[in-house]
Amino acid sequence: MQGIFAGRTQLRYPYGRYGYTRGGGKIWHGGMDLVGSDSTDIRMPYYKNKRITGKVVRARRVTDHSNKTWEWGWYVCVQLDPGQTPDDVNYLYFCHCRELKVTAGQAVASGDLLAVMGQSGNAAGGYDHCHFEARATAAGKGLDPSQYAGCPQRGRRVRRGAGAGGFRREK
Repeated sequence: MQGIFAGRTQLRYPYGRYGYTRGGGKIWHGGMDLVGSDSTDIRMPYYKNKRITGKVVRARRVTDHSNKTWEWGWYVCVQLDPGQTPDDVNYLYFCHCRELKVTAGQAVASGDLLAVMGQSGNAAGGYDHCHFEARATAAGKGLDPSQYAGCPQRGRRVRRGAGAGGFRREK
């Protein structure tokens, strides 16, 4: 399954957990924190090995703390072209990037380079990663992004120090 990274992908923090990232563990984690083991390049994913396309609607960094997206640092938002997947997902977010490789308005397809993983914004954990979210609406709640991520929703438990929550999933 080709996800947002070429090669192996580590799941450092799963979707839907109440997280350590902020709020003393009381805030719901609406995405997956992923680390590319073999590449730092974040790519437009496939959906269950099917090529998908979309348009970059945001490629930016928000510094105004009244806008909640400031926590994502440098991020890319792709609006998927209609009718490609059977789920409710219409938007994909790639957050905490070190560097953006696309601009708003650009058409993208599976495999295209979008950004480089990093620690920008309010990234927790102290390691380069991509906070990856899938949403039905641009302002909606995060949906399970695992069909796009390139790794299953739950990783296997590994030894201490493996990362946030002790999860790592390598493909």
